Amino acid sequence: MNSGQFIIDNNEYIGDFDLDITINSGQTSQPPWTLEDNKYYEILEVYDSNVLVGVSQDGLNKDLIVDYYSEDDVDIEDIRKIIFYLFDLDYNIGEVYDFLNDNRELSDVYEFNKGLRLYKAQYPYECIISSICSANNSIKRWTKSINDIKKEYGTKLNFNNKEYYVFPEESVFVNIPDTDDGLKKFGVGYRSKYMINSTKMILDNPDFHDIINKSSYNEAFEKILELEGVGPKVADCILLYGYNKHEAYPVDVWINRITSHIYFPDQKPSNQKIMSFAQEKFGEYAGYVQLYLFNYARLSGLTEKLKAKKS
Repeated sequence: MNSGQFIIDNNEYIGDFDLDITINSGQTSQPPWTLEDNKYYEILEVYDSNVLVGVSQDGLNKDLIVDYYSEDDVDIEDIRKIIFYLFDLDYNIGEVYDFLNDNRELSDVYEFNKGLRLYKAQYPYECIISSICSANNSIKRWTKSINDIKKEYGTKLNFNNKEYYVFPEESVFVNIPDTDDGLKKFGVGYRSKYMINSTKMILDNPDFHDIINKSSYNEAFEKILELEGVGPKVADCILLYGYNKHEAYPVDVWINRITSHIYFPDQKPSNQKIMSFAQEKFGEYAGYVQLYLFNYARLSGLTEKLKAKKS
C-alpha cells in the first residue's frame, strides 16, 4: 500500500473556498463524500489507478490536508489536479463576486455564499443518473438511492480495512433488472425506465461523453435533451456538474420563484423564459448565480417568505 499526505495551501486557489459547505450543498453531481473523523473520503480514478483520498479543512479558506492511499504508485500532482477540478478551485470565484456586486439586485447574495463552489462530478455518467434520480425528489432520497446502487452494483474496494464503492459503469448499469427486485428497490420509482433507456442511448454512442465535452453549451444542451427522462432543468444540472458548462442555469420551481421575485415581480414567467433570461443576463456566471441564489434564499429567509406568499 502506497500512502502519503500533501497540503493544498489556501494561496494556491483563487478566492474563497469552504469544503464542508460545498460538499454538503445538495448539488446533483453525486452524493457527498463519506465523512469520517472530520475528513471527507472518496475514491478517485487517477489514470488507471484507484486512489482513496481523505480531505479535511479547518474552515473557510484554510489549507486543505489531503491523505491518499493506493495499491499503485501515483503522482500527487495528478491527485491535486482532480481535486482542483472537482471543487472548481482553478476558477476565479472573485469574478462571480464582482459580477454580483455590479448587479444591484444581487449585490448582497455572495455574503451568504462565501466559500461555496461548484461540486462537480468525477464521472459524468454518475451525474446523469443522479440528476435523473433527483427530478421531483428530495436530496435525502436521491442521494440514498445513488449510494445504495453503488453498494450493490458498483465496484467494491478495500482500503484501511474499510469498504468503498465506485458507481457502476454504463455496461454494468444497463443490465440491472428494471423490476421491484432490481433497480426499483432503490426507491427510484418511475425514473428506473429513464435511467435504463438513457444508459442504452449512451452505450449506442461510444463518443457520447467526448461529444458533450467538446460541444458548445447550446449544442450540448440539445444533445442531452435527447436522453429519456431529461427535461431542461435536469439537462442543465447534467451540463453544469457533469460537463463543467458554467452557462447552465437549472430552473426548478424554487429557482423560478426566486428569480421571478427578483426580476419579474407580480409575474408568472415560464421556466423557459427564466432560462432564456438567465442566459442573456448572467452569461458565463449563470451556473454560480443559480447555485448562490438558491442558497441565499434558504439562508436569508426568502424561501419562507415565498412560501408564505404562495399560500
